[in-house]
Amino acid sequence: MVAAVHSAPIDSLPAGAELMRVGSNDPEYRRLADAEAEFWRKPHPFGLETMENQTAENAIDRYINQRLTGAQRLHWYDTIARRQTFRRGIMLGTTAIKLEAEILRTNPGLHLTFIDISDGPLRRREELLGTRFPGRVATRVDDMNFLSLPEQTYDVVISAGTVHHVSNLEYLGYQINRALTAEGWFFLHDYVGERRFEASPAKKRLYEAIYARQVRRTPGGSPRIVWKDDSDLSPFCAVRSNEILAAMRAQLHEIELRTAGALIVPMLRSRPEDSEAQMQQLRRHGWRIYLAELQKRLAWWRTDFLPAELRDELCLVGEVISDAGVLDPGLAFATYRKRTPP
Repeated sequence: MVAAVHSAPIDSLPAGAELMRVGSNDPEYRRLADAEAEFWRKPHPFGLETMENQTAENAIDRYINQRLTGAQRLHWYDTIARRQTFRRGIMLGTTAIKLEAEILRTNPGLHLTFIDISDGPLRRREELLGTRFPGRVATRVDDMNFLSLPEQTYDVVISAGTVHHVSNLEYLGYQINRALTAEGWFFLHDYVGERRFEASPAKKRLYEAIYARQVRRTPGGSPRIVWKDDSDLSPFCAVRSNEILAAMRAQLHEIELRTAGALIVPMLRSRPEDSEAQMQQLRRHGWRIYLAELQKRLAWWRTDFLPAELRDELCLVGEVISDAGVLDPGLAFATYRKRTPP
């Protein structure tokens, strides 16, 4: 059986409330929070839970592994069990079910409570992970912006692709630090680039220049890029993504930080101009075909179809320029320990 806990409304201010940027009683915030929960209630066509089954691991994945862990075949979540034996932990948000299952499999003594703003993903974890790992999975519906955690309770906190949906970053960092035991660890894997996935003008120009080089190598394609707006994103997606690392560093003791994908992420937010006519035609043939084609186009960078020259240039140039601090990185994997008072 899986224990499901539904949080009650906050009646009094929790510890660290002075760090909050948004309040739970604001009517506009409540409207957006309800929309966010509804957005994720079912598996989203382009979410990690759906996309994990679309393609096999490939060269881009291996490059990201190399950047984040130092080895092409070593995923960031594989490093958790290498730190110590964990017994009681929480997962902030939900990600790919295969990833979560691997965390539970490789940490056999770990009891993990999943916390999410939407009940849909939690029910799926109860059914799939709760059956596979009986007695080791619990769920809790809660809003990460106002999450209140008990002091010195968890020896591990994990989050993948969720913190970039949080506005009260400083408050969340405070709560994580408060909840960790003296020997506890926080593992964070997330998008840390520009807000709302809106690449900076300099990043767009650089990506377009590298893409144009590929067009010259293989004539026939359009050298122009069309950039997507944020209409397909959830209300809270990447609201303060480029402030995550600074906010967590201020509240916890940062042990290690690795980044990747400064020019890989923009590939997800763009398409060649000459594909627009094709997309219009697909729309006219029905939304199911349109969604299927969109999903394929969003996943194409994860396949070995991506030309090696383009892939290598995007990886190398993005790596060098983000390491130099000129542009924001795309993805980050960071580990933290409890920050104790001086």
